[in-house]
Amino acid sequence: CSSYRIGSSTAIEILGGEADQVLHRDDTIYPMRIPGVELQIGVMWALDDFTIENGATRVVPGSQDLRDIEAISEADIIQAVMPKGSVLFYLGSTVHGGGANHTENPRRGLITTYSLGWLRSEENHFLTVPREVADSYPETVRRLMGYWP
Repeated sequence: CSSYRIGSSTAIEILGGEADQVLHRDDTIYPMRIPGVELQIGVMWALDDFTIENGATRVVPGSQDLRDIEAISEADIIQAVMPKGSVLFYLGSTVHGGGANHTENPRRGLITTYSLGWLRSEENHFLTVPREVADSYPETVRRLMGYWP
């Protein structure tokens, strides 16, 4: 695909004492699978250190090829331990979820998903950024938001 757009932008905060998030995929908003084509990628910025103790994101490597995520065991899961400022890239079809936070402090991150340009974005940027504002942005940014010249 020659174009991509921002699908969603989300701030995540896992508070102290929270349990593991249910494992999931981010691309399930698109009710289709095309062999060999990834419809979406995710980018997660660590705003705090991601540690085992504070709930570093749990990821199942290779899970983009799994049909039945119920078959995943704890042995299949790794945690994305990374220092503040690091970035985790993952396929929208990768099974993942926030980890349990066993500390008293929140663990924060920012997630942006990017979808193939011919797909509708998860968030409607036309409602949050009026055309007259978007026109002041560089063309690359406008296109990422779904605005075309």
